[in-house]
Amino acid sequence: MKNVEDVYRLTPAQRELLTPPPPGPEAPIEHLVAEARGPLDEALLEEALRELVRRHTALRTAFFLQGMPEPMQVVREKVSPSLEKTDAPQGLEAWLEADRQRSMGLTAAPLVRLSLVRTPPASSFLVFAWHSAALDAGAARLCVEELLRLYQAALGKTDAGLEKARPFREYLAWMEAQGSSDAEAWVRDTLKDPRPTLLPERSAPGTSPVRGLQQLLLPSAESGNVLAFLRKHKLGLGTLIQAAWALMLRHHTGNTEVVFGAQVPGRTAALAQGRPLVGRFAHLLPRRFVVPAQGTPLRWLRALQAELSESQRHEHASAGQVRPWLKLPEDTPLFQSAVTVWEPPEEDSLKPLARGLGLGSFRHVAAPPPCPLSVEAVAGERLALRLHHDANRFAPLDVIRLAGQLSALLDVLVTQPDRELSSLGEVLDSAGGTTRSPATASTSVGPEELRALLAWHPEVRSVDVRVEGSRLVAHVVPTRRRARKLDFGLFFFADEDAGTTDKYRLLLEAAKFGDAHGFSSVSTPERHFHEHGGIYPNPSLLAAGIATMTKNIGLRAGSVVLPLQSPFRVAEEWSIVDNLSGGRAGISIASGWVPNDFALYPEHFARKRDVMWENLEKVERLWRGESVTARDGAGKEVELKVFPRPIQPRLPTWVTCATDPALFERTGTGGYNVLTSLLGQPLEEALEKIGLYHAAADKAGHARSARTATLMMHTFVGQDVDDVLDTVRGPLTAYLRAHVALMQTMVKSLDLQVDINEPKWADYLASYAFERYYRSGALIGTVTSCLPMVDKLLAGDVDEVACLIDFGVGTDAVLQSLTHLAELKRLVQDESLRMERVLTGYLAERLPGACPDLSVRLSDSLSAEHPGFTR
Repeated sequence: MKNVEDVYRLTPAQRELLTPPPPGPEAPIEHLVAEARGPLDEALLEEALRELVRRHTALRTAFFLQGMPEPMQVVREKVSPSLEKTDAPQGLEAWLEADRQRSMGLTAAPLVRLSLVRTPPASSFLVFAWHSAALDAGAARLCVEELLRLYQAALGKTDAGLEKARPFREYLAWMEAQGSSDAEAWVRDTLKDPRPTLLPERSAPGTSPVRGLQQLLLPSAESGNVLAFLRKHKLGLGTLIQAAWALMLRHHTGNTEVVFGAQVPGRTAALAQGRPLVGRFAHLLPRRFVVPAQGTPLRWLRALQAELSESQRHEHASAGQVRPWLKLPEDTPLFQSAVTVWEPPEEDSLKPLARGLGLGSFRHVAAPPPCPLSVEAVAGERLALRLHHDANRFAPLDVIRLAGQLSALLDVLVTQPDRELSSLGEVLDSAGGTTRSPATASTSVGPEELRALLAWHPEVRSVDVRVEGSRLVAHVVPTRRRARKLDFGLFFFADEDAGTTDKYRLLLEAAKFGDAHGFSSVSTPERHFHEHGGIYPNPSLLAAGIATMTKNIGLRAGSVVLPLQSPFRVAEEWSIVDNLSGGRAGISIASGWVPNDFALYPEHFARKRDVMWENLEKVERLWRGESVTARDGAGKEVELKVFPRPIQPRLPTWVTCATDPALFERTGTGGYNVLTSLLGQPLEEALEKIGLYHAAADKAGHARSARTATLMMHTFVGQDVDDVLDTVRGPLTAYLRAHVALMQTMVKSLDLQVDINEPKWADYLASYAFERYYRSGALIGTVTSCLPMVDKLLAGDVDEVACLIDFGVGTDAVLQSLTHLAELKRLVQDESLRMERVLTGYLAERLPGACPDLSVRLSDSLSAEHPGFTR
């Protein structure tokens, strides 16, 4: 043969995958896909692809299954792949499916391709495709990372700094060195009874598979619970998912011993270290699980983790070797269902690399395992559970129930790990039972399946889906109607950037945006002598400027530090703002806490809280037009009034409350509004104190409609959760670290003997605070992912969220994000629009690439014509 660098046998896993060759429609093609947010240099990208292929023998490999004494793989010496450029008028998902059908010729290296795919109206995607015999997903991910590093180096005309790659032959040599006797003994001992555990299938399966996919994305909070549980108990996600599936099989079959397929890495951790080595390593092996009759999930999971760790020594064996070892016919299926788990490495360098090159996060579109039912778990900000199935053998309604049950079971396993294993059947029964759909159910997703999917949503009490004219219409009775609406304001507290000349661009542009889109307020703080918030020493001056360019939005101080101010100046300045704005002025007051600030009024520091209330009383009297006694320059007592006279009869006043419950209660008793934040307290405590505030106001006889509870929250809303987190992680962590610096200033000024100067301590605290904030104390995410947080605020009697938007993210990115924040506000304030957006987004998640157009109509009840479906 010409153009040949090396020839060697197939690995057992490759042989299992390729012999006999799979039928065309099921060719095992997989993809890594990322959105291209800007133009890419196509020539340099193609050059990077060719260099990547030169680096790795697995990428220059072709497979010859016929014409030789046995199947062999041939490494080509030279291969020149090209970047494909194509349009996808039917959308990306349709193009990916067509690309899978297009397959790849096994004898024509390389068995990878790189495409730039343009979709309407103006989106582009970078797609890396590979044949599963050449690479596994982990190796493909490494290839994409190297591709981007090579592209980045070409752009900058620098060296990519990549280590020399190892040839795939090294893996073959390692496998031969392992031998098979130990693995065979392990297989015989662990499998014992090799019969696969079978879930009931439809009575009349089709002759050829019909691909089906159900996807369930766990909410961010539930995904966080899973992550925290695994970290706390040092367990792997694979252990948890396999255990959950074993419990599912036991529940549905009654067998205490279950057998199903599980993906294994196919090589030891030691072999994976060192210089890069890519190829096909991961594969499926049958697993046998004995589910204990008694005990707790946590105890079983720990034992299971130890068993799985011990078995890794033998996982280079393939399913093709297992059959003869167990004396099974070659065509005997080893499992009916399988579990695969994908986790990014702890140090995920691909994501920031892609972002720096104008690409979004890469999404893995896997080829389903060669069995009728498989569970794919993909780690991420929201844990994805994907149930691939042959719709001829498993009806969509059955798979919907299985997905719901698996989700409910995972939640119980991580939140109630000491619960008795014997009681978990109750969880599965309540989450869908064992009732199966009729054998005549469709293989496609129609009204009946959509009814079942929508009934699983927590905001749906009952639902009916019907074809009306040419459209599908869902008539939905929601679980609750929200009587109150939540207002949205904009809040500022930025660092002073010495290198920026246009320091107030974000404030002014955001204020104009908020004014045009119905935001309730724009608030600036009073900060002195510190770079954190240092561009806001005088909120009244800034509010006066904003008043001249807006018409509707409230203009507030958040806050005026009254012990640092003359009440006469406060009344005068905010009366000017009130007149300039046509009656839109408002203030929040604070007592202050940083000693340096009191250089303005050092005599007030010792009794700052009392001075705050005394000065507020004077400001209110002056605002009403009353005289206040003062001493003039000659030392005489005089009665003074302020001018100009304000427009509003009473100055709307908030009291900034940090963590002191007594201050919340005093604020409510006095009939003032309240402003609080989550910098010194978790959300639950803040809501509890807001409850104290409302109770005190009610007791004092202040009308509920006459007061406002405002909660300041860090806010950044975008289109993609991963992109949002990539954008905010660094700035928000730095912002929180700056709060540690403020604490240092206070401790030093008060001469306290507390050592908080250790950098590692500050970094740890800031990193910990970020993880806590974005999950449980911020409006950070997408429009729909932020809605559960909004519901918590409404349930906690919050009236307004003050969105802190200037915590270090670039000005252009923040201004772009305001469009999504305005959309969130629209959904929160329009119940019908919210429900339609939530449910259509939910269906798009559950049915990726196959979601039909659906209209949603809210009802208080379903008529006899629409009997509905209730989970």
